Amino acid sequence: MHREEIELRGHIIDSMILPKIFDVIMNMGGEFEILEFEIGKRRELPSYAKLLVMAEKREVLEDILEEVQKLGATLTEEKEVNLSPVEKDGVAPDNFYSTTNHKTYIRLNKKWIYVKNPEMDCVIVVKGEEAETKPINELKKGEMVVTGFDGIRIEPPERPRGNLGPFEFMNSDVSIEKPKGTLIRAVAREIKKIKEKDGKIGVVVGPAVVHTGAHVFLAEMIRLGFVDAFFGGNAIAVHDIEYALFGTSLGINIETGEVSEHGH
Repeated sequence: MHREEIELRGHIIDSMILPKIFDVIMNMGGEFEILEFEIGKRRELPSYAKLLVMAEKREVLEDILEEVQKLGATLTEEKEVNLSPVEKDGVAPDNFYSTTNHKTYIRLNKKWIYVKNPEMDCVIVVKGEEAETKPINELKKGEMVVTGFDGIRIEPPERPRGNLGPFEFMNSDVSIEKPKGTLIRAVAREIKKIKEKDGKIGVVVGPAVVHTGAHVFLAEMIRLGFVDAFFGGNAIAVHDIEYALFGTSLGINIETGEVSEHGH
């Protein structure tokens, strides 16, 4: 049985980081034992956990460690980061570390160094005692790139604590018992305040906006100048095009709620 010790610090309970790590370990075929567990005695105090992670095969253990690291776990043994040279422009070394968009640090020369410009699906390039992310296609021969997962620490975002004002509803499950009209008016007032101060507003949109028919109102808000930036994946684009061409979303007619034949 292969094994490694990992540790976690922060608000790992109310941010659901610890149970997520338990799930990752078990779902990937590993086992774990809790060696130490200290719970913060007040709301603002962090918690700490040390786990022994085990797997029958070394490859499985390394895959598990790579995944839990993305959730903020670090090896208890502070190893130095591994670096490998780029041998050809635009080609990363074997076993390169693929970044997340969370705060990341690498251990270099016995010091933790912040990785500048955190961005997902990039590599970490080290020059002297500085590190930054870089897209693979921009790599140049001779640059030193982080490989493996030793000597890397990630700080995932913790769940917001305290009152979030008019956006508090985003921190809990939606319920038909909640006063949606009141929430909508509160958000509208907040939007108005921001625009009166010449602030900028961005929306992060998923396909549910089309499913519910809310895209019509969002489009009107954009036309009226309330939205300055729009963030969405391919799903929102596909469903919006489907609605524009066929009046459906996932094969459901938005106006009547009926399933269209061969609609999806």
